[in-house]
Amino acid sequence: MAIAVKETGIVPIVEEELLTYDENTREFRGGSDPIQFQMYRLREGVYGQRQENAQMIRIKLPGGIVTAQQAEALGEIARNFTPLDRGHITTRECIQMHHLTLEDAGKAKWLLASVGVTSREACGNTVRNVVTCPMAGVCRNEEFDVVPYLTAYVRFFIRKPFTQTMPRKFKTSFSPCASDCATAPFHDMGFIGRVRVVDGVKRQGFAMYVGGGSSIMPRAAQSLYEFVPVEDYLRISEAVLRVFNKSDELRKNRMMARIKVLIDRVGMDRFRELVEAELEQAWAKEGNFDPTPYMINDYETTPGAYAYGNGHEDPAEGDAGFQRWKASNVTPQRQGGYYAVHVKVAQGDLSGDQFDAVARLSREFGNGQIRLTVEQNFVFRWVARHRLHALWTELGALGLAEAGVNEITDTTSCPGTDSCKLGITASMGANRAIREQLISMDIEDPLVRSMHIKMSGCPNGCGRHHLAHIGFQGASVKGENGQQVPAYEVYIGGSYDEGEAFRYAKRVSTRVPSKRAPEAVGRIVGYYTEQRQDGETFNRFVDRVGFPAFEALLADLRPVGTIAENAGLYQDWERDGLYKLERGEGECAV
Repeated sequence: MAIAVKETGIVPIVEEELLTYDENTREFRGGSDPIQFQMYRLREGVYGQRQENAQMIRIKLPGGIVTAQQAEALGEIARNFTPLDRGHITTRECIQMHHLTLEDAGKAKWLLASVGVTSREACGNTVRNVVTCPMAGVCRNEEFDVVPYLTAYVRFFIRKPFTQTMPRKFKTSFSPCASDCATAPFHDMGFIGRVRVVDGVKRQGFAMYVGGGSSIMPRAAQSLYEFVPVEDYLRISEAVLRVFNKSDELRKNRMMARIKVLIDRVGMDRFRELVEAELEQAWAKEGNFDPTPYMINDYETTPGAYAYGNGHEDPAEGDAGFQRWKASNVTPQRQGGYYAVHVKVAQGDLSGDQFDAVARLSREFGNGQIRLTVEQNFVFRWVARHRLHALWTELGALGLAEAGVNEITDTTSCPGTDSCKLGITASMGANRAIREQLISMDIEDPLVRSMHIKMSGCPNGCGRHHLAHIGFQGASVKGENGQQVPAYEVYIGGSYDEGEAFRYAKRVSTRVPSKRAPEAVGRIVGYYTEQRQDGETFNRFVDRVGFPAFEALLADLRPVGTIAENAGLYQDWERDGLYKLERGEGECAV
């Protein structure tokens, strides 16, 4: 391969791994053990799709950090190796490329390596991509910048022998302040930055939470320690991971092999005892856990102090569209005169040309870098105030200037049956239909606009529907002569926003045919709008009226009638022919 490997990056690149992937692919094509190859390629970030001979490559981007050069490489991969010419921003701040051959995935890996990016350990039973708030480092409320500690965590555990075949995957978050924008309770392990005075000295550290996760057994992570100094967080993290890895009883059922299950069985007090016993072992006393050698402090270029002057005022104060976008999509940084611009990406999909354009705009208006978000959007940072309108205009030409980031029309979803073996429903198609319904409603009510709607094509929850005010989980119902109809379980009342206590949504005891999901959203929003009390948020409304009210509200949507009467209900969104439930064996637990 002629492409040079870049030595710098958050995850160090190992050229031998790239050569090994190419060699193992050739051996697999020649008839080597398919199970062993599957386990291997998953650690390399290459995941089999439901379509025969099609692969997804998941690109690991710690903290969602993407440089302009890396964005251009992503655009090249989307154009050259994906038949749909697009990359997908995930709810884990990764990029997924779909419908590649094994060989093209190898070519993509070389191209990624040339710009300091890898897919290593983006899949498999490993420490997965680590997420943070896109404002980390520029947030006005942060205790300290957690990104250097996030990079140290990633570099410390990547390729560590015992983290290659853990009972299941392990997901981590870092939040820079008490608002916890990265949502620690949702993760296997979450860190929230804190500053404490210890013996008269101000010290940086983390509150550590362990045992969160959704899927078939939603659990909120619990406090392991209220304060761990930054000097010690890697050692305690390794103890947690070692306890998890040694829990062989979890390996008996891979569907129940997450750390939340262990903590649910033994309780947090007992789990903490196991961690502290692990900390007495030789590895913990003899190892070096100073994060400093692993930290990247200069992870972004920062402009100098911003100075106002003639011609530096906002040129479009009277432009209503710009002002609406500015109000919802633009956040002041703690660095005076600079702003973070949140860009709304429908379904999280960007074309190859859009990746290139985003790279250009990041150089022209920001600092040559973007941040991906768990809402499947991205953020420009370091945009000067007087350049906001020009950036908005440029984004409009790309179809990326929609206002309302993190509002009700900013729906998120996993790929569903578009590519995933575990998918039950076409969640991306449902996402588009629900978004169109919401946009047509022209919602102005700020309490309604603040709501979140999310959907997943199966119970695993990659679309984070368990966190939504209104969530949809892929399912099916039986119609005429036992014919399956695509449907959704409806979840109500989740919360993860600042100012609201974290909680998982609860299931409403009825299923809604997929084609009626937009109507279900309209009914729920209308019911809330008409029946709420003054200033009552949606979740407070849910608590007051109770779940039976929503069950009654949606009950008449479930009956599907005959195929002759309602043929459309027997088809999923953007699909031809009758729906057929085809759920394959997923690879997450291999």
